[in-house]
Amino acid sequence: MYNGVKAMIESERELGGGAAPAGAPAEAPAGAIQAGPHLTELSQLTSMPVFPEGTKSLVSKFCTPAVFEANKGKKDSAGVPFE
Repeated sequence: MYNGVKAMIESERELGGGAAPAGAPAEAPAGAIQAGPHLTELSQLTSMPVFPEGTKSLVSKFCTPAVFEANKGKKDSAGVPFE
C-alpha cells in the first residue's frame, strides 16, 4: 500500500500537480538515506537513515547519529545486525 501511495504522488507530480499533497512524507536531504521498505539489503544502509516526518517508532525517536555510529556493524547475541 505504501508503494502504491508513493506511486500516486509521483504520478500527480508528473501530471503537473506541483507541490506534494498535505501529509506526504518529506524528501530526504541530498545524499541521505530515506528509511523505508525500499531498503532490501543491509549494504544499502551506509549512513544514519532519515525517518519520514510523523514516524512514531521508538527507533526514530532514540536512534541518534551518535548511537548509530557507536553501534554500526555490531550484532546481538542472536546474530542480528544493529542496522
